[in-house]
Parts: sequence; C-alpha cells; structure tokens
Amino acid sequence: MKKYVCLILLALLFLCACQPTPDEPFVVSKDQQEMLEAAKDGKDNSALLAALEVPDRFSGDWKGVNDIVHVIADAEILLPDTEQIPAGKITRREFLQSDLDIFLRVFLKGNPFYEEVTVTKQEALERLKTYQAMQSGELPLSGDTTMEKLPGLISYYEELARTAPDEGELRLAPTSFVSDSMMSKMTGWSNVNGKKVHLCVQNFDIWNTAVFYQDGYGDTNYSYTQAASSAPEFFETQAIEMGNALIAELGLTDVVCDQIMPVMFSDAQYIVSERSDADGANEITQENIAGYRMQYVRTLDGCPIGYTGVMGAAVDESYSKAWPYETIEICVTKEGVVYFRWSAPTDEPELTLKDTQLMRFDEIASVFERMIMVKYAYFQNALADGVDIHATIRMDQVKLTLMRIRAKNSQEDGLLIPVWDFYGTVTIVNNGDETTMKRTILLTLNAIDGSLIDRELGY
Repeated sequence: MKKYVCLILLALLFLCACQPTPDEPFVVSKDQQEMLEAAKDGKDNSALLAALEVPDRFSGDWKGVNDIVHVIADAEILLPDTEQIPAGKITRREFLQSDLDIFLRVFLKGNPFYEEVTVTKQEALERLKTYQAMQSGELPLSGDTTMEKLPGLISYYEELARTAPDEGELRLAPTSFVSDSMMSKMTGWSNVNGKKVHLCVQNFDIWNTAVFYQDGYGDTNYSYTQAASSAPEFFETQAIEMGNALIAELGLTDVVCDQIMPVMFSDAQYIVSERSDADGANEITQENIAGYRMQYVRTLDGCPIGYTGVMGAAVDESYSKAWPYETIEICVTKEGVVYFRWSAPTDEPELTLKDTQLMRFDEIASVFERMIMVKYAYFQNALADGVDIHATIRMDQVKLTLMRIRAKNSQEDGLLIPVWDFYGTVTIVNNGDETTMKRTILLTLNAIDGSLIDRELGY
C-alpha cells in the first residue's frame, strides 16, 4: 500500500499541465501573440486590490471526489507592490566573456585566479603505485576495482602523475572559457581578504550556471544552509543591503530580493571535511555561521517574477527540451557575501503590456474550487481498488505574481504572464498510514483566463 502512496505523490508533480478549467471550452494558448491579445487592457487595474475585488483572506471548506478529498483554506493573499500587472517577453541566454570579466572583478577584487587542484602529483603517484601493485598481485583488489578496470585506472593516473601540480604549487587559471565537447567552463580559486574563495562559470546545455562561494559555505552545487530557528545577530535589512550591493556591482538593474530566510551553516564543517581537505575547513566558528539566504528575481515594470522553489526542469514529448527557471541565490553572514549562484540566466525582460486584463478574484476562487477536485479525481481509482484512502489539503497562502511561460519547441523565448499560486500541504491517509507532503504549490492558475498551469513543465 505504501507503494500506492508513493505513486500518488509522484503523480502530483505532473498533473497540472495547462488544462482547461471545467465547464470552459478554451485551453491555454501556447502562441505568445494570442496570449498577449487575451491580456490586453480591458479594465482599470490601477487600484489593483479593488479592481480584482480581492478579500483580506481566502477561506473555505470543501469536500469532493466522493468525499475522498477535503480542502481547508485559511490563506493570506499576497499581491505585488504595484498598481497594475504587466505582461512581457523574456529570452534565455548563455554567460559571455563580459560576464566572466565582471565576476572576476567583483568576486576576486584583483587577486590572482588559480587552478583548482583535485589531485596533486604526489597523490597521483601514490594511487598509481597502489593500482600497479593490485595488477601485479602484491595487493588485493579493493572496493569496486576489478582486473578489467585496472589498465584504464593505471593509464589515467600515469597521465595525472605527468601533468598534475606538485603539492603546494600554484598555477594561474584561465580567465576565459575553456571548451570541450560537453561544455564551456571557467573555474578556479583565489584568496580574498584572507579567505579562500572559488568561482565556477559554465555553459552546459540547459544548465548555464555561475557560482561563487567561500570555503565552508558551499560548493558548485549547493549552499551549505539549513533553516534557522531564530534570526542571526544582524537584521534582514542589513542582509538585503549586502545582497543589493552585490547585485549592483554585477550590473543587474532589474533584479530585487523576493524571499529571505534566516539560515545556519552548521553542517558546513562536516560536509567540507567529508568531501575534501579544503584549506580553512576547520576555521569556521559558531560566531560566523549564522546568516540569511536570499532569492533574487527579475522584475518587469516593477512587478517581480516570483521565486517559488520549483526548478522547472521537467519536459514532455510535445516540447523540445526543459528550460529551468532563472534563479539567483545569495547567502550572507554578518561578514558579507559567502555564496552566490546564478542559474539559467536571461536577458532583461521586454515589456509588452503595462496593464493586463485579469479575472476577478472571486472568479479565480471558483476555478480553484473546481480544479483542486479535478486534480485529485484519480484517487477514485485507488478507492475502486479497495484502498481506504483520503486526502486533506490545507492551504495557507495565495500569491499573485509573474511567471515565465515557455513557448512550444523553444527553450530560448518565453512569455511573462500573471498567475495565482496556491500554497499549502497535502496529507494522505492510506489504510491508516499517514504521509504529509512538505508545503508546496497546490495549484497555479493563469490570472488572465483561469486556465491551469504546470509549474514544473513551465506552461
């Protein structure tokens, strides 16, 4: 039965792809021009709250799908700090040499940029001797090493023994992209104000990413953060000032902080010691590992393209490739910026409409009531199979924001439209076993026409 719940939870990620609302004949148009036509000004949204007739909270209690699904809503409603909601276009791009020049200037402060060292000449020689001893029978095979693998391993470490740097040797790293058959990449480290820092920028298929981090606070994949139970010794406003200063140095003029949360870097020492013997790993103290993690987003005419935490890397057969959402993460301690990650960069958004025509909130609420039951209607199949299953959905927030809708057969051009995101948790009771999904987006509705949008697929 637990397997049944796992399949259900997995299915939740894929059931919201641009479907028509019940009792409505239209579907979401993937044609950008048609979408813009639907969004053209049709009424006065200058007083946004009044124009959309938005209540103080969205509350309700509904049961559906033969009483299998119970929805309880007591949600705050968040609107952007604008008097009107725009629409526009946005284009994906790669990192350029001009970006590298800016990163080197901003993050390295004029200090030398050195090659990252994964294996020294001495380490390579030691491993080479070990594998040669295994091949000759002087040492037993260990781990997943086999006799068939040994020639390749020996050849690999023979080459490293010739080319790897000596222990303590510093080699200047290229300050431009180095390309191979898979990606273009610039990577290296430096010493800035007594701290070892790293910079890695790559253009790789859909994963164009730039990462800066200080030893002990992250790597090229993650920032070493976890939610803190209390705020650090400095204020959110100070953290945002640090983040804003970095954004300004990078020349990003249309980017604002959309989310901020207090974090601890308490697992940094463990992760660093487990993954490598990086210099400075043991120098992190309790006084400088509390901070904030911020998510910065682009804006269109002052309206943010809201951060949701959804990666947007899913794809189906009717679309060519995935196109992850652009993300800009900045982590700070009281000493300054310790981590920066910019993924899936785009050009500045292009404004197409300053004031889009949106459905009234009561119309959107009505669509939600119907569509949330449609989304979970497949639970009836489990009931028909004899499974005693029920779902309780608790909604706590509704947010109006901009979202990038991708164009069909393109991972380069997108349309920015307003959407309503409904947040909450889902608890499933399956033959007495209870499973609760972490707080997530329950449903996303196009604010122009009320149609359902899949955040993971991006349309």
